[in-house]
Amino acid sequence: MKIDPQKIQKVAVLGLSCLGDMLLASAALWNLRRFLPEARFVLWVGPVSRVVVDGDPLWDEVRTYDRSKEYKGLAGRLKIIRELRKEGFDLVIDLRSSLLPIFSGCRYKPLWGAREVLLPKRMHEAERNIYAMSTLGVPVFSRQLRFYIPERDRLEALRTLRERAAKRMFVMMNPGSRNPKKRLPHRLCVELGKRLIKEHSAVVGLMGYAPEEEAAARAIAAELETDVVDLSGKQRLSLTAAFMEQAKLFVTGDTAALHVASALGTPTVGVYGPSRPDRYGPWGNRHRVVLAPFDCAPCNDKGCVKGEVFRCLEHVKPDSVYETCMELLIQVNHKGDLR
Repeated sequence: MKIDPQKIQKVAVLGLSCLGDMLLASAALWNLRRFLPEARFVLWVGPVSRVVVDGDPLWDEVRTYDRSKEYKGLAGRLKIIRELRKEGFDLVIDLRSSLLPIFSGCRYKPLWGAREVLLPKRMHEAERNIYAMSTLGVPVFSRQLRFYIPERDRLEALRTLRERAAKRMFVMMNPGSRNPKKRLPHRLCVELGKRLIKEHSAVVGLMGYAPEEEAAARAIAAELETDVVDLSGKQRLSLTAAFMEQAKLFVTGDTAALHVASALGTPTVGVYGPSRPDRYGPWGNRHRVVLAPFDCAPCNDKGCVKGEVFRCLEHVKPDSVYETCMELLIQVNHKGDLR
């Protein structure tokens, strides 16, 4: 299906519930927006992933699409169908790959799920979205993921770093994850942080949102002592991203924060165990991946052959992550930041 931009005035996008998934669709949506610059774009997005798009001028309107409340079950699906039909959208993009567009009354209603049949399973999720959008006749203006940072947050981050990390290399680590199997081990983060501080006079920023992630970040900060910027807790994601944008290096597991870093172009080292970096790893060419040292990794988290309490990331050596960090920094030409 090819869309005619002359026939499209209103676009509806039904977004995703997960932060990372929404970020991985951002390049494709950015291409669509550039192809239809005069159209009005309305985005429905899950309450958790709304922070990825709030305030972004890419969207004319953002609405919360909460499938646990007003859009729950069959009644919820009928509700969104009525809204789409009532407002007379010309194009609907349903990133959830459902059949809902068929009933939307829109002129153009592509089925996003067709890409799962047509594309290789190992193709990166960002590329899958870009390709799916291109089948509608949308040019690939960019493959860069998108994350919007308000100027107030950028200024606040710069002000803090001038005070805390003046003329020093600022690096960030994200030890936490909602999935315990994807959390970076305490020992790895402490040893890596200490080596960066000792050998490169680095200042380490630590992030974490959920209570257990905040506790993990603060336990690491306590061992690193003074050369730390504690960014854990319930601060705005856009503010955390503003710090991330200034970092010379970001180290994380498989989390949404990894995709924020990819969108910002921050050099990123992703530490992977159960999840697949070929499909869900950092996007772009300013990254490296460290994989757990087991033949079964990645297993796509389908049940660990070594037992459910086994944590393969516990066996990743801090020296291996450090060496990967150095290789990446040399690649992106940050030699002047290494002391």
